[in-house]
Amino acid sequence: MSITSGFLNRRSFLYHSAAFGALATGPALRGLAQNTSPAPQTPPSAQKSPRPLTAPPYDKATINMIGPRPGYSPQIGTFITMITWMEFAVIGPTRDLTQPQLDFLLDKKANTIGALMLHLAATEVLYQRMTFDNENFDRFPADYEAKWGAAMNLGDAGRATIKGHDIAFYQDAIRTTREKTLAEFAKRDDNWFLTPLKQPGWGGGPINNYCLWFHVCEHISHHAGQIDLILKRVPGIPQEG
Repeated sequence: MSITSGFLNRRSFLYHSAAFGALATGPALRGLAQNTSPAPQTPPSAQKSPRPLTAPPYDKATINMIGPRPGYSPQIGTFITMITWMEFAVIGPTRDLTQPQLDFLLDKKANTIGALMLHLAATEVLYQRMTFDNENFDRFPADYEAKWGAAMNLGDAGRATIKGHDIAFYQDAIRTTREKTLAEFAKRDDNWFLTPLKQPGWGGGPINNYCLWFHVCEHISHHAGQIDLILKRVPGIPQEG
């Protein structure tokens, strides 16, 4: 399969999935453009099975339009459209997974799909604290470690503790985390987003909040690729040709 065909296959799946069709209509979609985060409500008849309230809210009319959004400064709004679009690469392919499938372990050193999803929420919370709350720490604070440590570090701790949850658990973690991100971004402007920080970035050069949050976005893409690989090995999941 070529890179192009693989990309189109995955995007086609996401576009036509029930997650897109059901959640990409109504007030929840318009919420992103209006800088609100109403809980998406999907008629039971439109669902394959009961689903949690997933985040962020998607607007079918604007999801593929990268650019500024009302309610946010131009650069922040543009970034929000990118991280919103990227989330589909995770919540689309995973939305119908069962608890055993979410807990499937490829080998003794691998991570489960559920653990990777929770890891994404844990990472976003960490960057909220660093950028929105101006926390600067050499080690994780005790409250963060207690709630998110296993998800952030993964490894043996993640394999031992992150299991036994249904898809709602992981999607709700992503949803509630993203709701705070959107609310906090609405309080800030492009000067905050673009100005170099006092602390040096990776490699010692200057860094700004845009770069930190772009890392959160590309981090989703990184683990979406891992999830795609695991999905091809999980028993009982139909595979594309």
